[in-house]
Amino acid sequence: MRFSSSLAVVAMAGLLSGASPARAQGAPPAAGPPVRVETMIVYVSSQPGAIDPRANALARTLRQEFNLQTMRVIQMQQLSLALRQLGQVELPTGHWVTVRPEEFTSKGLRMGVEVQGMLRTNVNVPSGNDVVIGAYSYENGRLVVRLAPVYETPPGLLPAPADAPGGPMPAASESPR
Repeated sequence: MRFSSSLAVVAMAGLLSGASPARAQGAPPAAGPPVRVETMIVYVSSQPGAIDPRANALARTLRQEFNLQTMRVIQMQQLSLALRQLGQVELPTGHWVTVRPEEFTSKGLRMGVEVQGMLRTNVNVPSGNDVVIGAYSYENGRLVVRLAPVYETPPGLLPAPADAPGGPMPAASESPR
C-alpha cells in the first residue's frame, strides 16, 4: 500500500455518518502548550455519490488505494487538550474515539488513540499531519476518523531530521489547518 507522506494510516479496518458530542476530561492540565486536535468523522462508500468538498484532501489520499465514490463529512470538531488530558468524540454508532496527547518527542507528539471496542494504539504525529482510522460499518459503507493534531513544538525540542530512521514525515504541501 502507498501512503501520502502527510498521512499516517493507523488502521483501515475494512474502509468504507448526525453530529455527535465531543468532550475533554481527565487529569489536571500538564504544563506546556495546548494541543489542538482537529477531528473529522466521515462516511465513505463505494456506492455512487458525491465527495463532500470538506473532505477533498482526504478523498485524494484514500482514492489512491480504495474505490471510494461517496464521502460525506458527518462531524468536524476541535479539541483543545493539555498533555495527558483525554478528549472524546462520539461516533454516530454510539462508540467513542478517545485521544490523549502524551508527550512531545523529536518524532512529533506521542498521542494515545482509542476507537472503543476496535483499536487502542500510540502514534507519533508531527504537527499538522493526519492520523486516519477506518472504523465501524455504517449505513451502506464505513466510518473514517481523521485526527490532525496542531501544536507548537516546545522550546529545546528539535524535530528529528526527515531522513533519519523513524524521523518525522515531511510536512504536507498544503497550508496548515
